[in-house]
Amino acid sequence: MTPVTPLAQKVLETTTPYLGPASKIFLDRQTKRHMNGVIFDYLEKDHLPDLSHWVMISAGLLIDKNKAKELSEKISILQAA
Repeated sequence: MTPVTPLAQKVLETTTPYLGPASKIFLDRQTKRHMNGVIFDYLEKDHLPDLSHWVMISAGLLIDKNKAKELSEKISILQAA
């Protein structure tokens, strides 16, 4: 199993109530496709602004746009453990 940064774990835990079991696949796709191939499991604090941006756009296609914005804001303020 790939080691996961504490920050990646926090982002996953934050996202799961919104997107359920698809959260990990969703986050992997956002970082790989929209963030120049970043591997989600190695997420670092400097990735959060881009991830937050793409979560708001992409999650907004899957869930209520207000909920997507709420999730994006929560991700943007997370800190590494």
